Amino acid sequence: MEKSDVFSCFYKVLLCGIFVQLVGSYYLSQPSSSTRSCLSGQFMTITYGRWYCHNGTATVTTRMNSNCNYNTQCTIVADNSWTGINPCVGIWKTLYWTSTCSAIWGEWISWSNCPVDCTTHNQYRNRPCQKPISCGSAPTEYIPCKRLGCYSSSDISRNTPNNLVYYSLTTDCFVATGRTSVAFRARANNDLHIALASEDSITSGTHYEFIIGGWANSRSEIRYGISSTVCDSYSGSVLTQTYFDEFWISWIGNEIRFGTGSTPGSNIRMSCYHSTPYDVNFIWIETGWGSSGEWRFPNDVACKHVTNSDVSITTDDTSCNGRSYYACNTGYKQVAGNTQRTCGFGGILSGYPLVCSVSTCKIDIVFIVEASADTSSIHSALMTAIGDLAGSLQISTSNILAGVITYDDIVDLNIELNDYYSASTLDSSITSIPISNAASTVNLAEALRVGFYDFFTLSKGNRFTAFRHFVVIAKTYSSQTGVTVADQIRMNLKNQLFTIGISPSASLITDLKAIAGDDSRHFEVSSTDELYPKFNNIFQKIAVCSDMTFEPLTAECELDIVFIVERYNLRYTKRFLAELLENITISSTGIKVGMVLFDSGASTVFRLDSYTSSESVRSAIESISETNHTDHLVDKGLIEARDNVFTAARGDRADASNYYVIIVGPFESYPEAVAKDIRSSGSNYIFSIHIGNQYQTEYQKAVDTCGDYTKYTNVDSYENLINIKNDILQKITSCESVNITIPDCPLDIVFIMEDTDELSATEFNDMKSFFVSLVSRMVIGDSAIKVGVVSYADGATTAFPLNQYSTANGVIMGITNINQGSNAYNRSSRYVDRALKYIQMEFFTTGNGDRSNAANYYILLTHGPSAGNKAAAFGSAIRSIASSNLFIVGVNISSSDDSEFLDTVDDDKYLKAVNFSVLQCINDVVVPNITQCPDSVTPASLVSPSCQLDIVFIMERTETSSHENYVFLKSFFSNIALQLDVSSSTIRIGVVTYDTDAYTTIALDAYMTPTDISYQILKLPEGTGKRNMIDTALVHTKNNFFTAVNGDRASAANYYVFAIDGVRSGASIQAEYIMKGWPSTVFAIDISSGYEKEYRRTAGDNSRYFYASSYANLSAIESDVIAAITKCPVPQPVTTTDGSLMFADVSAPCLNSLIYLYPEDLTEEKDGGLNTMYLMTDFVYTITSCSRITSWEFSHWKSGYIDFMVWRPSGSNYKLVAYNTIYVSGKNTTTYTVVEYERIAVLQGDLIGWRSKGDNLVTSGPCLGPCAEGYKASPNNVQIGEEFDWTNSGTSINGTAYAIKACLEDNEAISFPTTTLSAKIPDHLPVGSFVTLLEPDGADYAEVVNYTVLQLSSYPNSMEYFNVGETSGQITVAKRFVKAKVKSDYAFLIRAKDSCNTTATATISIQTQNMPPEVLGMPNIISITEETEGDIVLYTTIVEDPRGDSVCCSLESTLPKTNNFVVFGNDTGFRVNYSIMASDAPAFSYRQYNSYIVKLCCDDDEDKSTGVLIVNIKKPNKTTTYEPPGWFMVSIGISLAPIFLMAFMACVVLVQTMFVPEELKKK
Repeated sequence: MEKSDVFSCFYKVLLCGIFVQLVGSYYLSQPSSSTRSCLSGQFMTITYGRWYCHNGTATVTTRMNSNCNYNTQCTIVADNSWTGINPCVGIWKTLYWTSTCSAIWGEWISWSNCPVDCTTHNQYRNRPCQKPISCGSAPTEYIPCKRLGCYSSSDISRNTPNNLVYYSLTTDCFVATGRTSVAFRARANNDLHIALASEDSITSGTHYEFIIGGWANSRSEIRYGISSTVCDSYSGSVLTQTYFDEFWISWIGNEIRFGTGSTPGSNIRMSCYHSTPYDVNFIWIETGWGSSGEWRFPNDVACKHVTNSDVSITTDDTSCNGRSYYACNTGYKQVAGNTQRTCGFGGILSGYPLVCSVSTCKIDIVFIVEASADTSSIHSALMTAIGDLAGSLQISTSNILAGVITYDDIVDLNIELNDYYSASTLDSSITSIPISNAASTVNLAEALRVGFYDFFTLSKGNRFTAFRHFVVIAKTYSSQTGVTVADQIRMNLKNQLFTIGISPSASLITDLKAIAGDDSRHFEVSSTDELYPKFNNIFQKIAVCSDMTFEPLTAECELDIVFIVERYNLRYTKRFLAELLENITISSTGIKVGMVLFDSGASTVFRLDSYTSSESVRSAIESISETNHTDHLVDKGLIEARDNVFTAARGDRADASNYYVIIVGPFESYPEAVAKDIRSSGSNYIFSIHIGNQYQTEYQKAVDTCGDYTKYTNVDSYENLINIKNDILQKITSCESVNITIPDCPLDIVFIMEDTDELSATEFNDMKSFFVSLVSRMVIGDSAIKVGVVSYADGATTAFPLNQYSTANGVIMGITNINQGSNAYNRSSRYVDRALKYIQMEFFTTGNGDRSNAANYYILLTHGPSAGNKAAAFGSAIRSIASSNLFIVGVNISSSDDSEFLDTVDDDKYLKAVNFSVLQCINDVVVPNITQCPDSVTPASLVSPSCQLDIVFIMERTETSSHENYVFLKSFFSNIALQLDVSSSTIRIGVVTYDTDAYTTIALDAYMTPTDISYQILKLPEGTGKRNMIDTALVHTKNNFFTAVNGDRASAANYYVFAIDGVRSGASIQAEYIMKGWPSTVFAIDISSGYEKEYRRTAGDNSRYFYASSYANLSAIESDVIAAITKCPVPQPVTTTDGSLMFADVSAPCLNSLIYLYPEDLTEEKDGGLNTMYLMTDFVYTITSCSRITSWEFSHWKSGYIDFMVWRPSGSNYKLVAYNTIYVSGKNTTTYTVVEYERIAVLQGDLIGWRSKGDNLVTSGPCLGPCAEGYKASPNNVQIGEEFDWTNSGTSINGTAYAIKACLEDNEAISFPTTTLSAKIPDHLPVGSFVTLLEPDGADYAEVVNYTVLQLSSYPNSMEYFNVGETSGQITVAKRFVKAKVKSDYAFLIRAKDSCNTTATATISIQTQNMPPEVLGMPNIISITEETEGDIVLYTTIVEDPRGDSVCCSLESTLPKTNNFVVFGNDTGFRVNYSIMASDAPAFSYRQYNSYIVKLCCDDDEDKSTGVLIVNIKKPNKTTTYEPPGWFMVSIGISLAPIFLMAFMACVVLVQTMFVPEELKKK
C-alpha cells in the first residue's frame, strides 16, 4: 500500500472516531472506579452496562447514563450505591460496560430567510443539539443579509451573463455624473469587470477598466482603457464566490482607486495616479471567462420635484424614466416651465419647473439696498430695477407690503411698510430714492439690525401674521458682515433672508450666502440689467411664503406669566420679547401675560388682564420708551409682580401656575430671599434670564435653592438675547405644576415646629416656608387632608387646630402668620416627648377637628437632640397606635444624635436637611412619605363571635402606668377594640379605670362601632394614683358597671379584661365570686407585675392569663388576647339527681363533640314515633344568623333513612325550605358532614327538624330542667316549598330532649366570574326568546338569589329590550330589536343579592348581529347535457332574510369563467325565488369543461351570503361506424401485389424441388 493510502486510511478512521462515535468496552471489579473522557465537544453515552457474578447479572445502563448525565467526562464506580442495584448480595461482582463518544452539535443548518427589507439585518444559522438532554445555547453564526444577496428597494439589482459583453447602467438611470465614488456588492466566481466611461459607449470616449478577481480569482487590475495598459494590480483572491462581496471604486482628482468593503477610501487594494484624468460620466459592467455575475448598486437615482405651494403634481413618477405631470392650483396660471417632465439618468428631470403666480399669503418685505460710493454710478438704474421688481408684486394690505432701507456707513429708513398700498406708487417712490452720502465704507450689519429691531414694528405697518422677508442688495464687501445678525433673524421661522450680489467679490459672495442661510436664496448678477431675467426666479423666492409651518405655542395648562424687566438696553429686550410673543398664543383661558419694569423701584407696565391677544401684548411692549437707568433691584420687581400683578383683581387665576420671568444684566442685586418666599407658596416658579457673567450664583439661587438651575438661562450680551429665544419659549410654555398629592384615605396632620431660642429669625421663616411648600403639594379639605400646627420648646402649644382652615390657601396663611417666640413655654430647652404627649392628648381631639376615621400623622421638625432622653420611648408609644405615624425632619443634626431619632421613628420616616435654607429641597421626599396611607387603619375583617359579649377593659391609671406607658396601654386596648365586631347586637365594649379607686369611664352603650370606641380609648386622660387596687376595680365593675343603665345585656356574657403592672392581693377572691355567675369570665393581662401566681388564679384558667414584659411589648400578646376574649363561654354542665341533663347549651358552636354534654343520657331512649316528622321551635334550635348547614350531629338507635329538615316561618305556618337525606347504620352517634353542593342556606329565625320512614330513629331522653320545645306531627310527606300548620296540626313536645343539632358555617358570598358577561345573538329573535342565564358563583343549596336590573348611562334604552327573571336569572327578549347595522350593542347592570344580602354586580353586554340572507337550497349539485338549450331554468332556490330585509341576488362568479349562466329573479321582499339559467346561447362541451362552480351572491344591504351550485356536464352517449376513404383500399391492394407474386414464385420453386423427378429435370 502506498504511504498516501495509509495516511488516507488513518485520516478516515480518525474522522470516524472524532466526528461519528468513539466506541469502547470496559470492565471494573467491585469496588474500583475509573474515569473516562471524550474529546472536547463530545458527550459520553453508556450503550450497555451490566453487573456480572457467578450466580446473577443485572442491567444498569439507564442508571449509568443518569449518573454520567451525558457529560464529556464521567467517573465510573463499581459500587452498589452508584449503580443502584445489588444482584449478588455478599458476592464480588464485575461491572462491564460499553460507551461511545458523540459530537454534541450537528452540522450547520441552512441560513435563515431573507428579511422583507435588507438594510442592516443579519441572517443566521445554527447547529442542532445531538445529546439526549439539553445542550444549552446552540452555536450560532450571523452574516449580513446583503452578503447572501438579499436586497431591498434601496438596491439596483443587475445580472450579467458569461459572455464578455459590457452592459450600461444608464438603463437603470445609474451614472457616474455627479459622483466621485461608487460602493457596490457583487457575486461571481471570477472576472467582475466594471468600466468608467466619459461617454455612454464602450467603444468611444475614454475609459478606466477594473478587472476584479480575474485570472481564476487570483489577480485584479486597473487599466487606462478597455483591455489597455495596466495602471495598478493586486495579487490575491478578492471574491468569496459563495457570498456577495462589497467593493468600491473612486475617481477623485488624479487618483483612481479600488478597495473592499462598503466605505470608499477604506481597505484600498489598488490605487492609480493619472496625471491627466479622464472625465467619468457613465458606468458599464461585464462578466465572462466562465462566470456570470450578480450586482447590487445603490438605488439613489430617483428625481426630485421642483415645485412650490402653488403647484400640484397630478401624476407623480420620479423613478427612472418615469413621467410626472404638473398643474397650477385653482386661481393660479402657468408662467414658465413644463407640465410634463421625464426622469432621466443622474436624477435630472427634463425641461424646466412649472412656475405659477400669484402668492396668496401675507408677506412684509424690506429691500435693504447698498447706496455707497461703489454703487453711485449705478444707483439710479439700480433703484429703477428694484422699483420695477417691487412694482410687479401684488401690493395690498391682504397680500404683500414692502419698504426700503438704504445704507453705506449710515443706515436710512426710506420707505416704511404702511407708506404705500399700491404697486405703482411704491414703484415710483423707490425709483426716486436719492443717494444721500455715498460713503466708501458700508455697514451691512447695522442695516440688518435696523431692519430687524426698528423696521418691523406694528406701528410701522408690520402685520402680526405676515411673513417678514429681508432682501439684501449689495455690491461692496463690508467688514461688518451682518452674518451674526442674519442668523438671529432667521431664528424666527417667519423671517427669511434673500441676497442679491452685483458683481460681487468672492468675500462678498461668501457673506451674502451666509446671510441668506441657503444658497438657493442667493442670486448674482454682473449688472443691473441682469436683474430682469432673474425676476421670475426672485419672485418664486421673495413672493412665496415659506413651506415651513408656523404654529404659535400653546400650553396644555393655564399659565400666568409676568416679565420682570430692567430699564436698560430696552431696544434688544423689546425685540426679544416681541419675538417671544409671536410664538405664544395669548388668551384668557390659556396663557396670560403681564409686565413689570424695575430700576431703583418697580412699576406695572400692564396687568395680566390688560390684553387678551399676542398682537396686543407685542404692541404694548414695542411702545415702551427706551430709557436707561443705573439701578437694577430685582427684588423690587419681584415684590411688585407678587403684590400688584399676581392678584385676582388684576387677572391672576387660582388654577394657573404663576411664572415670574426676570430679565436682568450683569448687576448685583439681592433677590434670593424674596424669590424663596415666592417659590414656597403654591404653583409659583421663577425663571431668570441673566445677561453677562457676573453674579451668576445670585440669580441661580433666585430660581432654585437646591441646585436645580434649569430655569436659569445665561447669555453673554443683550444683542444675543435673541439666541436663547427658543430655549426660553420651551421653558416658559412648559407646564410646571406642583405634584398635588391626593391620598386614598383621610389624614389628620400636625406640623410640629421648633420654637427654641436656638433658631434665628431667618431659620424660623425658612421653616415656615418649608411647611408652606408642603401644604402647597397637598389637597386640603374635610374629606382629604386636614392640617394643624403645634409649636414646641420646653412645652407645646397649638398655633391653630385641624378645623381652623379648610383650604390650602387658608393653611398657608395660618402658617405665614405664626410668630416666633410663644409665651406658652420656656424656649431654652427642646422636649420632643412633651410635644408628642401634648399632641396625643390635647391636640388630636374632636373639638380640634380630629376625625375618628382619619389617621393621625405627626410631622416634627427639630434642630437638635431632645432633652430628657424620652423622645424614643414616647415616639415608640405613638407609633404603636394603629392609625398614627410619626415623622421627624432633622435640620443640621449631627451623626451622633441620629440614633436617638432613628429609635423614635421608623428608619424611612427620619428625614434630614443640611440647614434651614435648603429645607425645601427635600419636599419630594417628605410629601410622598407624609401622605401615604397607613398599612391598616381598620382591619380587613372584624372578629365576630357567635354569641353576644359585653366586654369591659379595666385599665390601670397610676403613676407607674403614666406617660408613654399609658399611651402604650391605650394603644393596646384601642387596637383590640378596632378589630372587634362592635355593635349594639354583638360585642359591646366599656372601660373602667382604676388606681386607689375605680371609675366607670366609658359605658357599654356609649359607642357602638369599632372606630368610635377605639378612638375614645385613645383619648383617655392619664392618672397619677399611687396604688393599683385591682380588687376594688373588679368589685366596682361587678356591682356598678355591669348594669342595664350602662348597657349591660341579660343575654350577653360579661367579660372582665384587666391590665396591671404591680402587686395586689385579693384579686383572685373577687374573680372567684364573679365567675360563679356563669358566663361571667375574667381575663388577666400581667405587665411584668412580679405577681404571676395571683393573677393566674384571678383568671381562673391559664388560657385567660397573658404576660407582657413591658408596656412597649403589649402588642406581642394582642392577637392572643383577641382570640381569647372573643370565644363564647363554655357552660358548666349540671346533672340533676335523676341523671337528666340541665343547661345543655344547644346554641353553642359545633365543636368536635356533640351539642349535648352527656350523650349516654340521650342515646338509649326511643320515643315510639312512627311515620312522624319533628320541628324544634325552641330558641336553642333557632338559626341565629344567615349561614349554611355544614353538618348534622345526632344519635340513632337503628338503621334507616332520616330527612334532616330546615323550616322557615311563614305567617302562622312554616314552609319546608330543604332537607338532607342520610342513611344511618345500626345504633351509633354520628356527625354527618354535608357535601358542599347540598349545604342548605339558612336565614336567621329558621328552625330545624327531621323525619323518618317508619320508626323515629333519633334517640331522646328525659329532661327535668329547661327543655327544648317543638312539635311532632303526621303525615310526614310534606314536600319542599309546601307549608304546614304545625300549631294546629301537630302535637307539642314536652319533657323530652332529642340528640340532634345542625352545625353552621358562613354562607358563601355570591360573585360573578367576570365583571362583564357577554352574549351575541341575532337581531331577529322573537319576543320571549332565551338570551342567556345568569349563574353567579357562591349560590348555596336552596338559596334564593334575587336579580335587579340597573341602567347604564351610556346605554339608556337597553333595559326595555330584555326581561330578567327576578329569581331565575334567565334573560329573555322583551321587545323586538332595532335592526342592526351589521351589529348593535346593548348593555345594562345586574345586581344579584343572596339570602344574606351579599351583592354582586356585573355588566351584561349583549351584541345583536344582522344575519346575512340564507340561501336555503344551496350548496347543491345538478347535471345537464351538452345539448342544453338557451334560456332554460337549470335550478331554482329560495332565499330568505331572517331579519325580514329585502334581498337581491346576482351571479357572483363561475369557475372556470364562462358566459353560459345567468341569474333570474323578479320577486321582491325577504323571501324570494331565484333561478340559475342557461344563457341565451350556451356552449357546453364535456370535452372542454365537464364541471362548473356557479356562485350566487345574495345581499340585504347589510351583509352578504353566497350559495354554490355545481353543474356537471354529462358525457355524450353517441357512437359512429368508421368508414375509411376509397384511396385507403386501393393503396392496400397495390402494396399486397408484390407479396402475392413472391409467394407464387416461391411455391413454384418448392414444387419443382420436391416433386419433379430428377430425370424430368434433366430433360
